[in-house]
Amino acid sequence: MKYKWKGSFLLIMLFYPLLHFGQERINWVSFEQLDSLMAVAPRETLLFIHTDWCSYCRKMEQEVFTKAEIVSRINSLYYAIKLDAESTQRITFDQSIWKPAWNGKRKGQYHPLALQLLHGRKMVFPSLFRFDHDFRLKNLQQKYLNSKQLNDFLE
Repeated sequence: MKYKWKGSFLLIMLFYPLLHFGQERINWVSFEQLDSLMAVAPRETLLFIHTDWCSYCRKMEQEVFTKAEIVSRINSLYYAIKLDAESTQRITFDQSIWKPAWNGKRKGQYHPLALQLLHGRKMVFPSLFRFDHDFRLKNLQQKYLNSKQLNDFLE
């Protein structure tokens, strides 16, 4: 019995790293972190606006944002930010404070920063923004993008 436990423990220790092999993740940053990162090392920014109930948003997160080539490209060339459009969190960005006037999540009540970034466009999920080094909008897609389409968007 003593040896079975040691053997099981040894097998777990040997194979545990293999469970995490190939599961690279995008290094998502917050808007607050983006301010300081852009001051030190300017890069292009990728912004992903989503909601909890959006099935295409979840599909992108699970199927597209987990592909090794996508993860590698985004992590090496972009600062990536996720914004829940229905979030109630306070966001400090670009010397401004963005806070919804309501408490608690409400479907159809969008964060003021998400509304500001859309500049009067219709709120569609998922929305992907690509900003240049000076945080000027370069490209916008308001639909589900598969990995090939996302690669083209990032070019």
